[in-house]
Amino acid sequence: MYLAIDLGGTFVKYGVLDEQGNIRLKNKFPTPQGEIEPLYGEIRRVFDQVSAEFEIKGLAISAPGAVTEQGVIHGISAIPCIHGPNIREDLQSQFNIPVAIENDANCAALAEVRAGSARGYEDVLFVVCGTGVGGAVIKKGQLHKGKHLLGGEFGMLVQYDHKQGRMESFSWLASTGNMARRASEKLNRELSGQEVFELAASGNQTCQEEVDAFYAHLSVLLTNLQCVYDPELIVVSGGVTERPQFGEELKAALDTINSKRDVLAIETEVAVAEHRNDANLLGAFFNLKDKVGHFGKYLA
Repeated sequence: MYLAIDLGGTFVKYGVLDEQGNIRLKNKFPTPQGEIEPLYGEIRRVFDQVSAEFEIKGLAISAPGAVTEQGVIHGISAIPCIHGPNIREDLQSQFNIPVAIENDANCAALAEVRAGSARGYEDVLFVVCGTGVGGAVIKKGQLHKGKHLLGGEFGMLVQYDHKQGRMESFSWLASTGNMARRASEKLNRELSGQEVFELAASGNQTCQEEVDAFYAHLSVLLTNLQCVYDPELIVVSGGVTERPQFGEELKAALDTINSKRDVLAIETEVAVAEHRNDANLLGAFFNLKDKVGHFGKYLA
């Protein structure tokens, strides 16, 4: 059995998975604040608890931030204490089992490629639409992180309006979180993304404009990504994909972009992610299996 841990800003989720990736047990605990040691303490508590029932052969971790091969997390996130320590080495020395750690979007992408919507594909882009926009690149069935760990940071792509002297990222333009922020500012009331969609459906013009803008910018992003990498498939994830109409609405937006491109129109095959709440746990498990092989080099 393997213990998988998904580090989140509010909660840390964990699960015990068998050799096939089936989740046999799962739970969560509030994310400790402050220094790294309280987080390590909670992981030790969970490890001891599940070890009483299962023989744990490895520890798989999904985390926000830019994760190096050595197990150090760069960048910033909602969990400041994880940035700096070598988490893989620290935990491996405590438990004396293989430990692998990877970025959460990369983990979710692995879950889709190995056991989800992108199963059977080798070249895939994974796009997450939520608070911002993130993602991952799968090249020949493996994660492609890039020289500076920027592979898949699609939200960092920008559009520049030289007349206005204004630059906006696709995390601002094509995320449901920022769609809700813009609508909230215009209507002077706090709205969630779901409420914006509901108000748009009921005839609210401001919300409809924001929904239209969201789909337009997302379709531009996906079209540009298709041109850059030309993947076999783009998988889209995030809460917005749970809307029954999402696939149809996104296809309509992509068709609109293609109609404006005229002879430059291209085919962009898009699928909705299959795994949701458990995606990071499952992907962390697959990453562990990929990284350690027979576990030799991670115990050296």
